Amino acid sequence: MTKEQALHSFWSQFGLTAYEETSVPSRDGAEYAPEFPYITYQTATDYFGYPVALSASLWYRSESWLDINAKTEEIAQRIGRSGTLVRCDGGMLWIMPGTPFAQNMSDPTDDAIRRKYINISVEFMFG
Repeated sequence: MTKEQALHSFWSQFGLTAYEETSVPSRDGAEYAPEFPYITYQTATDYFGYPVALSASLWYRSESWLDINAKTEEIAQRIGRSGTLVRCDGGMLWIMPGTPFAQNMSDPTDDAIRRKYINISVEFMFG
């Protein structure tokens, strides 16, 4: 599994559809709009041994922050304070929490959209 596939696999394990942030179906065309909730995530890679700061966003449509906060906590528990390892071709990804780990965001087009912006650091390691 490539580094990019490993990132996708990591974000896909939380029971929501995960999209690389440049490949999200357009919300303008209702026929192709993603169903809430979903995850978008950044993909960037570097040589093994160099950490990369990345982010992801949880997207919910709700009047409450309850469900999105619970999903954020699930992700935080999976990553843990020390990080988590994901295997890939030639080694593994060490996914660690970033600072701040998560923050609330709004959407100027819809007051019911709840977005949680998550920061991580990924180091590509031989192993």
